[in-house]
Amino acid sequence: MPRLRYLLVYMLLSAILVVGMYFYSLQTGLDRLAQTGRVRIDQSSDRLLGQLSSFKQLPNILARHPIVSQAFDQTTDIETVNGFLANTALLSGAREIFIVDPNGEIIAQSHKDATLGLDVANQPYLRAALNGRLGIFATLDADTGARTIFIARASITKPNILKGIVVVSVDIAALEFEWHVDEEALAFFDINDVAFITNRSNLALRRMSEVDKPLKDDRSYTISQLRPFFGHSEGNQFGHALWRFAVNKELPPEALVKSKFIPRLDMTARVFLPTQAAKTAASLQAALVAAILFALGVVLWALMQRRKNLIEQLAIEEAANTSLEARVEKRTQQLKKAQYQLVQAGKLTALGEMSAGISHELNQPLAAMQNYAENGAKLLDRDRIEEAKENFGLINVQINRATRIISSLRAFARREKETIGPVDLQEVIKDSLNLAQSRIKAASVDVQCRTGMASIMVKGGHVRLQQVIINLLTNALDAVEDGSEKRIFIDLTHDSTTSALTIRDTGQGLEDPARVFDPFYSTKDIGSSKGMGLGLSISYGIVGSFGGEMTCRNHPDGGAEFKVELQMATP
Repeated sequence: MPRLRYLLVYMLLSAILVVGMYFYSLQTGLDRLAQTGRVRIDQSSDRLLGQLSSFKQLPNILARHPIVSQAFDQTTDIETVNGFLANTALLSGAREIFIVDPNGEIIAQSHKDATLGLDVANQPYLRAALNGRLGIFATLDADTGARTIFIARASITKPNILKGIVVVSVDIAALEFEWHVDEEALAFFDINDVAFITNRSNLALRRMSEVDKPLKDDRSYTISQLRPFFGHSEGNQFGHALWRFAVNKELPPEALVKSKFIPRLDMTARVFLPTQAAKTAASLQAALVAAILFALGVVLWALMQRRKNLIEQLAIEEAANTSLEARVEKRTQQLKKAQYQLVQAGKLTALGEMSAGISHELNQPLAAMQNYAENGAKLLDRDRIEEAKENFGLINVQINRATRIISSLRAFARREKETIGPVDLQEVIKDSLNLAQSRIKAASVDVQCRTGMASIMVKGGHVRLQQVIINLLTNALDAVEDGSEKRIFIDLTHDSTTSALTIRDTGQGLEDPARVFDPFYSTKDIGSSKGMGLGLSISYGIVGSFGGEMTCRNHPDGGAEFKVELQMATP
């Protein structure tokens, strides 16, 4: 039953996800389609306005031409004017050019079949030209019924004398013929919702609203010349207008419609973009998601079956694992204890190796104190009080010297808590050199310490870090003990994150640097009382517990070089 509930919940969530993916993909596709529609409208409007721009300039040029001016003044032959207008229409691509006198009668034209004296005074484009504007009017030609745009400009001389009007007519079909074949249907609708300019011939003169509805302005076309627009139903999805059309060859079954009013044409551009591709893409993406979810469901079901089998096996192993974990924990504690004892043993070993030198260091201040005490007693007997005080002061100096040596030994031998905190590495190096000083002097070894004076705070423990340095110094002293050149170099560098302590000797070097940190590996003779090969292994573990790193190599100039890298700490 639980698995059945999981299956039902998964199927429900999958169905919601698939449906959501479909509508999300559809919305994205419709948004891209709407953007395409806006681009198509802008491109088509710019193209149409670009075609009309040359025709708009033509009446201005002709209105100032001498031949046209002579025709207005009736000082030239009309046939000459007609021929000039015919040539101009042929060169410019205009459908027809004619000039009108102030009374609205045609006095010259490029079209030979036009009748002179025809009254066109009531045409809207002439009224606009008489008012001093550029008259532009889209309508049907009265003679041919062709869709035409009339452009008119008045010829006015100083002082404001109207000589006549130049009219240029442009054939819409000729403009449309120059357009490339577009995949999307597009049309420019006039104030009466009539598709006047379009890239689909079957859309021309189709009216969006009722065909018998009265026209809003004075047009040359009549209601009888119009055709009804294709039957459709309008809807809205994701903020986009979607129109569904009856079966026709010009428009898709469903189209996203984008509209934009073009003030310079006084028309509204509409583009009809098919939505089938967007819906197909959305369906494919939803199907892909469904397939992925189905495959994932199969995998999850198989995993659930496998999990059921594993639960039984794990239940059997759990008891054994519990017992094993207890044994491992016990062994871990034993190993930690043994490791801690090894660390302490390493300290005692180092103290044992330095015992003779330390004894010598203690005997010197004791012998000096004895001499100063005897001298002080004699000076008191002779009543030389001031000189006796000086001897007793020197005794105090020797006592302080012995106290420092004993304090260093006690600090090194004590059991430090295994905590990590800021430690002054310079102080640790100084204490380590103090402990090894007696052996250094006895062996006549030249120790060059180039560590600087400023404190360098690193992460570690003072005693454990001191043990690492003493182990390295002890090994370096052993390496140069029988050599001709007895030198040890101690260098300390640091940056913002890491400090590096390098200890190099001038001995024979390392036979196998890769095995130096292995437990019980030693190049010293067995039974030589110089350790069992655990010093470097213990030191390696101590540095690692501080988050640092310890490496070694044979230096190019001879001898062994050990490098301890530690993390910097905030003081």
